[in-house]
Amino acid sequence: MVIIQLIYFNNIIYMKKLSSQIDISILEKAKILEMITNYIVKYTNSKHSCYACNIIENVLVLGAINSSSLNLARNYQYEILKDVNSKFHNLLSKKLTKVKFKIIRNPSI
Repeated sequence: MVIIQLIYFNNIIYMKKLSSQIDISILEKAKILEMITNYIVKYTNSKHSCYACNIIENVLVLGAINSSSLNLARNYQYEILKDVNSKFHNLLSKKLTKVKFKIIRNPSI
């Protein structure tokens, strides 16, 4: 995926690859989080209710838009951990041992 930034300067439009400006590890982490978000849809039955927000050390941070979606994901937290560790073991540097849950306000921003 190539992300391009348009810069308007002195009535001239310049195009610059943003991927050259962003550290590659951040892009890889975003790709992994997107894949995990798409994978946990099978537990929450809604693509827009629960999101993989971050991976900090051995903790997967999941965010939900409301408490009912959060509780649904919390009910399946051990299955989510087991499946994410087995399916994404080659992409993750460490085995995930815990899931942390947060309510997020506006995930579309």
